[in-house]
Amino acid sequence: MLLKFHGGAQEVGMSCVEIIGKGKRRILLDCGLHPNTGEIPKINDKEIDEVIVSHAHLDHCGAIPFFKFKKIYCTYPTADLMYITWKDTLNLTKSFKEEDIQKAMEVIEPLNYYEEKVLDENIKFKLYNAGHILGSLSIYLEIEGKKIFYTGDINEVSTKTMKGADTDIDEIDILIIESTYGSPLDIKPSRKELEKQLIDEIAETIENGGKVLIPVFAVGRAQEILLIINNYMRTGILKEVPIYTDGSLIHATSIYLSYSEWLNPKIRNMLETGINPFGEIKKADDSVFNNEPCIIISTSGMLQGGPILKYLKLLKNPKNKLILTGYQAEGTLGRELEEGANEITPFKNTIPIRGKVIKIEFSAHSDYNSLVRYLKKLPTPKKAIVMHGERYQAHSFAMTIWKNLKIPTYVPVRNTILPI
Repeated sequence: MLLKFHGGAQEVGMSCVEIIGKGKRRILLDCGLHPNTGEIPKINDKEIDEVIVSHAHLDHCGAIPFFKFKKIYCTYPTADLMYITWKDTLNLTKSFKEEDIQKAMEVIEPLNYYEEKVLDENIKFKLYNAGHILGSLSIYLEIEGKKIFYTGDINEVSTKTMKGADTDIDEIDILIIESTYGSPLDIKPSRKELEKQLIDEIAETIENGGKVLIPVFAVGRAQEILLIINNYMRTGILKEVPIYTDGSLIHATSIYLSYSEWLNPKIRNMLETGINPFGEIKKADDSVFNNEPCIIISTSGMLQGGPILKYLKLLKNPKNKLILTGYQAEGTLGRELEEGANEITPFKNTIPIRGKVIKIEFSAHSDYNSLVRYLKKLPTPKKAIVMHGERYQAHSFAMTIWKNLKIPTYVPVRNTILPI
């Protein structure tokens, strides 16, 4: 049996692992698009028997419409959220067609967590909650006598929207684990500290008569930020000002509400008492450019496109503030601003940056300490493979696994073929 790493190897983006069975059955775990280059995996879709998708973020499912797969498995929420992700990509890049999305939707078979799916007498799999975003999963695959556990993107701790990742897993032969924050230097503040910092920064800007611009990922980050801000406004800790939204996060938030039983139980409790945890969704219009303080929450999270770009001219005003809330990949406009760019050119005209730019990272990934805790909760695998992390993070976390578990640990490069 072979594993082939088409992407997500010493990089964050384009996750795609192919399992080639001795019986020549070929299964893809994720089929992502690279978030800043638009690159897709080099695979022959005619050879692939099925794809199992861990979640609806672009770097895990964004390449699917470029291919004609026979069967796609994911959770029910992921099926709905992938449609939004694909429509977003189509609107931004025009790199595939509407009918490609429809064909992909037609071959999706959605499943619930803990539901066992038997593919043949030698292959079956079960899905577990990964704690990352709505519907995100880890895959426990039994194939030809081998037990493979593919974590996908994981968050070991519970957040305002999600329960923490499942770790009650059976015996594991091969562990394939993410390492986005796999370095011992990647220690993140608690969620409570991050919330306080976010609210303090927003309050400061509002008091000064400014506007707060928050770029977000449509799925996951948008809902958490909306929930936090609305919570603080309801309790009176944060002054009430209009919260405007734009982009596909509007549709994604309605899907979150329709799958409330998949979320943190506190959200269900709020809904049952008549409280919408995400607040009233107001679509942004030209009034955001007047002189009144407000908060604008819009896609895309790395400022690589989407409606967020048209609001960046607000940063000409030193009263206004941009708050980055997530990972900014190399080569993105978000990374430029994070690194202190004095001017940007999202369109034809250059925009001078006079407003304040700060980063408060509400990551949906486990940080280093959380990854170590997660690892200790799992049964010890016979072999580990570290992916979905930039080179330093991936190698650092591989060293951590080796020191803690004393098992063979590999960090593949793209197109590596590994016998198991």
